[in-house]
Amino acid sequence: MEVDLFMLVVLGTAITAAVSSSPNLYRTVRKNGFHRELFTKIFIPTSLIDAKCECLIEEQFPPGLYIDPYELKNYREKGGPQFDSPAVDIEKPKELSPNLVFIIYPQQFTAIGPEYVTNVTVPVHIRYHQPSSRYDTVQIQLKNPRLYLLCQVIDKSIQMNKKQFPCNSVDNNCLWTEIKYKTDVINIEFDVPVGSLHHQGSVISVTLAVTIVCCLYLSSKMLHTHVK
Repeated sequence: MEVDLFMLVVLGTAITAAVSSSPNLYRTVRKNGFHRELFTKIFIPTSLIDAKCECLIEEQFPPGLYIDPYELKNYREKGGPQFDSPAVDIEKPKELSPNLVFIIYPQQFTAIGPEYVTNVTVPVHIRYHQPSSRYDTVQIQLKNPRLYLLCQVIDKSIQMNKKQFPCNSVDNNCLWTEIKYKTDVINIEFDVPVGSLHHQGSVISVTLAVTIVCCLYLSSKMLHTHVK
């Protein structure tokens, strides 16, 4: 009995140490179709950073994904995250679109047990892709973001680079510290349906036939009205 109790204490200590050893980032995608929500949750042990830390997420979106800055602005007015966004042409297909870098400022950390925790949800959209003769679906991969802190980092082992970004609450720039973290996924993957070039002939034929029928119908209605 004493041995079992000892083992439970050792196991509990090991789990606590594992939980508190390094920052962690959890990500998932909600909703389906071309309009999704990207949920990110960050856990940082209280022993590693100062209590007043501010957080910044640097997201690099591939050409097949984008965030609509106007939609994010509406989110902000309803209590959503602050952000810094490039100009985004939401009408362009993936093949004509560049990589985009978005800066997202999650809400302040909350102390929950031995960790500081924060999370953020942003709407993401999948661009339309040109039709293919080889694939019915293509895959988009969103890499994990860079994570920065604005505060005193107590544990120097998690520090990486320093970089200038706009401050959260003022217009000038601040020097943010990039930190290492562990995560449950390497990439977020999106499966996107694409049109088939094998259907191009039939689509053109049907479209042309419908157009001709509609024109003939409208012409007959106009002629009938004129005769009256």
